[in-house]
Amino acid sequence: MRHLIFTLIVFSNLIIATSCSGQKKSDKVTDQVNLELVYNQNLQDSTLATGWYYIIDTEKGFVRQLDKSDELYLIDPRPILVKKHFDKTEIFETDFKGQYEDYIGLSIRINKKYVDLWADATGKSIGKRLGLIIDNKLVNAPQVNARIEGGMTVLNRGVYTMEELEIFKKLIE
Repeated sequence: MRHLIFTLIVFSNLIIATSCSGQKKSDKVTDQVNLELVYNQNLQDSTLATGWYYIIDTEKGFVRQLDKSDELYLIDPRPILVKKHFDKTEIFETDFKGQYEDYIGLSIRINKKYVDLWADATGKSIGKRLGLIIDNKLVNAPQVNARIEGGMTVLNRGVYTMEELEIFKKLIE
């Protein structure tokens, strides 16, 4: 009888452990599938969903002109993050008195579950550019200078008006 109870306990613990680890696996697979679905949709439509992408040197990318610029970039159609991975967008303004009278931008906070994904992408892109696509338009192509671990990205006002930043914010939300 003791042997049977021991076997049942071990078996039930094994089932619980398997179902828990299986759940974690399926969550990861779901996240990958979502990015894979976005990638396939990008290829099918020849458009790019709103999100962050690698800028590449091969001919397999989508050519995009940086908005309000003559610069052309090849964008990898496989996204790093898409707007579903963002938690919050916010227009901010500071009283920084340096090169500019004020500093205005659009901050994008990445969901905590995807901060490591962003950190890894920026880490392997040091010295290279990443592209921010909003509504199939390349709006930012900053050079990465360091691994970004905090889960924040920023679109500086630069050539954009406050009204344009508000439109971008709504398109991301």
